[in-house]
Amino acid sequence: MAKTIREERLRWIMPIEQGNIRLADAIKMCPHSKRSLERWLAAYRKSGASGLEPKSTAPKSNPNETPIRVKERIKEIREKEKECALKIKWDLEDEGIMIHERTVGKILKQENLVRKYRTARLKCKYIKAERQPGELVEIDVKYVPGTIRRQKALPIHRHRLCFQMAPPGRLRRPV
Repeated sequence: MAKTIREERLRWIMPIEQGNIRLADAIKMCPHSKRSLERWLAAYRKSGASGLEPKSTAPKSNPNETPIRVKERIKEIREKEKECALKIKWDLEDEGIMIHERTVGKILKQENLVRKYRTARLKCKYIKAERQPGELVEIDVKYVPGTIRRQKALPIHRHRLCFQMAPPGRLRRPV
């Protein structure tokens, strides 16, 4: 069993590279996709076993990131003036720095310069009423006159009937 990702990829690529099996045959047995095997094979042919190491997909840089100088200025204004994001935006516009107010708000939040608003919780103690067994039970009974095949029909649900044998003395005998 392969211990690293590179070993696992090599395990599937080496028989194809050595010519023992075809790529089409390996695809039928391999749990990975055809495109993955093709990419691994191309990386192996280009860079050898080191080309099979997984590479990071994280971006190397963010060209639209707010400059550090602007972030520091936002922090300074907040600590000095205690202003909200919109007023900080206006102050920065006066200095010639154009920035959106939501960006200012996000920077303040990242730097933990926002207040935590708490709502007052109502503290109520609920009194649990003492109940006796069967106190909250409600039973609806409907009388069905007559019998059906010597059985009395009792409704147990709105849509179903339960048949109970009627006592022998209460049945009418045919004349």
